[in-house]
Amino acid sequence: MALMNWNAHFVTGISIVDEQHQHLVRLINQSAPVLALSYARNPDKAESLLAELTHYAIYHFQNEHELMAQHGIDPRHHQHHLKSHGEFATTVAAMKEMYQRGEEITGGKLLSFLANWLVFHILGEDQAMARQIHAISRGMKPVDAYDSAEGYRNDPKQEALTQALVDLYALMTEQNRSLLELNHELREHREHLAELVSQRTHELEIARDAAEAANRAKSRFIANLSHEIRTPMNSIVSLGWILHEKIIDPEQREKLQQMSGATQQLLSVINDLLDISRIESEQLKLETLDFSPHRMIEQLIADHKGRALQKGIAFQVKLPEKLPLLLHGDPIRIGQIIGNFVSNAIKFTNQGEVTLSLQQKPGHRPDRTLLHFAVRDSGSGIAEEFQERLFQPFEQGDVSSRRKHGGTGLGLAICKRLSDMMGGEIGVSSTLGEGSIFWFEIELTVVAAAATSPDSKAPDQSSEVSAPATIHWQRINEALRRLERLLAEDDIQALTLWRDMADQFHPALGSDAVRLEGEIKRYAFDGALLVIRSILAKLPNDQVDKGNRTDA
Repeated sequence: MALMNWNAHFVTGISIVDEQHQHLVRLINQSAPVLALSYARNPDKAESLLAELTHYAIYHFQNEHELMAQHGIDPRHHQHHLKSHGEFATTVAAMKEMYQRGEEITGGKLLSFLANWLVFHILGEDQAMARQIHAISRGMKPVDAYDSAEGYRNDPKQEALTQALVDLYALMTEQNRSLLELNHELREHREHLAELVSQRTHELEIARDAAEAANRAKSRFIANLSHEIRTPMNSIVSLGWILHEKIIDPEQREKLQQMSGATQQLLSVINDLLDISRIESEQLKLETLDFSPHRMIEQLIADHKGRALQKGIAFQVKLPEKLPLLLHGDPIRIGQIIGNFVSNAIKFTNQGEVTLSLQQKPGHRPDRTLLHFAVRDSGSGIAEEFQERLFQPFEQGDVSSRRKHGGTGLGLAICKRLSDMMGGEIGVSSTLGEGSIFWFEIELTVVAAAATSPDSKAPDQSSEVSAPATIHWQRINEALRRLERLLAEDDIQALTLWRDMADQFHPALGSDAVRLEGEIKRYAFDGALLVIRSILAKLPNDQVDKGNRTDA
């Protein structure tokens, strides 16, 4: 925005005078952004502009004096003009010195003076000089030209109009100057804020990187520590199982059962810590294989039916009429999510029932299916304000619930992370006092060689599973390799994987499967690891490469 604007009122009709006046207007406008600030803010540029203004004033006044002498202007006007120029030069020099010292005067006031003086000088002195020069050029005597010009300037109407124009331009100039100052302050404030935001963002990024590095280090430490604790704990479980088989005394067997229950509870806590630390440190990897959804649900029933019976609540399972015999995915992690839902439902339900339901929908491709698991309970329900935090680490419904039912508050957080890793969705709907529904939805590939079961009634824990006529050696090999990794890490999930794949292991491995099952069920993971490695060493490569073969 310009501090001053050139217009027709300023035109004198003398080319050199008008050109110099326009140059002065441009010079004042160029000076405004600098002189509107204190001298100390930009002394070099301010000094250069002030020097140019002083030089211009001297040059312009000399040109006007030469013009007046050339046309023989009346001495009275010449003397008045000289006085006006002298007063201007003296005032500007004084104000410039005060501005440079940072005293009362500011660059803004100096600008206002220059702009106001220019308007008054052009409309007053220079217009009177121009009228005399034009009159003398038309043949009028200098003394008559002076009287005519002064009479015109002293006319009350013209004097009032001139003063009104001067006042108007002075007001506009002051408003423009104030606006320039405000715009400059705003720009500086914005630049300062941008600098602060950039600095703060950089500090936050450094803090975030440090926090993430510390979190990863913490997760690695917990993972290593959990592994070191879990190894001897599995040995304790194994020894307890052996003693339980050999001891006959009822009192001692009861104590062993109590010890086994406490050990299993501790192992559950350790497994939760290990899982969440592996997820946070990006060490937990999904391993997909072909699995039977029926077998997985049968195992869920076997794992949780006893606890439901102990509490006197019903445990129901509702499956769709048709369900694929084999799906391709991670049965351990899917079973872990559903098992956590069922375990929590039984834990928080004192009467009524817990229902596990599965709905099957078409997937995005013909070879895929969308499974929607839901676990409904008739428990105490969850207040709405707690529901959003349930899937965050170390969160439970409320403090009293944690004291009453125990737990680390990691289970649902692990479920959420696992669901995200598998591309699934997870959620909860609950009403306080009416129970809850936890659901999990995932899309899986249907194994092409597996036919759909004609009838999917709720599986029974005691039902026999017939041996498959076709042995899928590639799947057997993949499952054995994963089982080997779990055993090497002393991961209790090895037992779950064995249960899910037992109906495929036994017909393929024969007596080796019996030996392996015995070691795993006794939690003798070191012994199981030796057995499985001997199996892998004996597994014919041509059978693995062919993928499938049909037994005679």
